[in-house]
Amino acid sequence: MRTRTIPCLLALSSLLLAGCGGEAPIASTTDSPSTQKALSETVSPETVPSPEAPAAADIRVVDLGAAEWLYSAGGFDLPVAVKLAGGTATAEVDGLPVTYTLGEVSYGDVDADGDDDAVARIDRAQDMGFEGLWYVWLAEGETAVQLKYPIARTSRCGTYVESVVVGAGAVDLTEYHRIPGLDDAIPCSDPGTGLKQRTIAVHAEAEEAWPVQTAPLPAWGGLCSGPKWPDSAPGLVGLLAAPADNAPVVAGPSPDGGAIFEQKDAPLTQRNGWALVGFRIFGVESDLGGADMSCAWARN
Repeated sequence: MRTRTIPCLLALSSLLLAGCGGEAPIASTTDSPSTQKALSETVSPETVPSPEAPAAADIRVVDLGAAEWLYSAGGFDLPVAVKLAGGTATAEVDGLPVTYTLGEVSYGDVDADGDDDAVARIDRAQDMGFEGLWYVWLAEGETAVQLKYPIARTSRCGTYVESVVVGAGAVDLTEYHRIPGLDDAIPCSDPGTGLKQRTIAVHAEAEEAWPVQTAPLPAWGGLCSGPKWPDSAPGLVGLLAAPADNAPVVAGPSPDGGAIFEQKDAPLTQRNGWALVGFRIFGVESDLGGADMSCAWARN
C-alpha cells in the first residue's frame, strides 16, 4: 500500500504545481475548425445586413394649405411671406383687405430626381383685382421647398392659363394671351386669342434652383415683365436660361439674326451681376402679336 500511494501523490502534486504556475497551455475554443468556420461565416460581408435605402419623399403628405408661401404681387414684386391656415390667409395692403387662397395642385416629378414634386396655384383677391400665380414646390426630405419665381400668372383682363400638366421632368403650360389691338374688344371675363404653349423644367446648382423653359425654345422659365422700350438692341449675345454660369445656353449669334429687349423694372428679377432681358430670334413665326417674346439672363 505504501509503495503504491507515493507515486500517486507525486503525480497529483505535479499537476497542482503546473496549474498554479500558469505555465500549462490552455486550449482555446476558437482553435477548433468548427469554431473558426462559424466565426468566418458571422463576419462575412454576405451575411451583414445592408442599410435600407431611404424611402422617396411623398410631397402629398405636405399640407400646402398650411404652408408659408413666398408671394410676389404681379409676379414681379419682392416676395412677402404668406402663412396659410386651412387654405386661406388674410392681410391688409394699402388699407384694403387682401385674401390669399390655395388653388389647384398638380403632382409629378418636375426636377427628374425620382420623387414627385408639386405645381400649385395661390390666388390673391383685393377689391376688384384678382390674380393667380403658379409656383413649383420641390420635395426635399420630409417637407417641400418653394421656388420663389412663379412660372405662370392669370388675372382679370390678362393671361388665361388653361391647363398645367406635370409630367416626367417637366411642366406643360397652355396659356391664352391677350393680343394688343386685336383683343381689345374682348370682355375681360373672356380669354385672349393668343395661344402659347410652354414646357418648364428645373435647373439647380448648389443650394439654388430656377425654373427654365425647354420648349418651344430654351429660355427663362419664370415670367417676363415686358419690354421697357419699343426699340431693341440688334444682335444676340450669349444668353442663359437661369442666372447661373452652368445654366443651359438659350441663344447666341444666329444666322437669322435676333434682337434683345430691355425689360421693365422688376424687383424679383434683380440679381447682382445679371440682367434679365427679352429676346427674339428672327425668322420664328408667331401669331402672338408681341406676346411671343422669351426671356433669358445675361452677364452685366
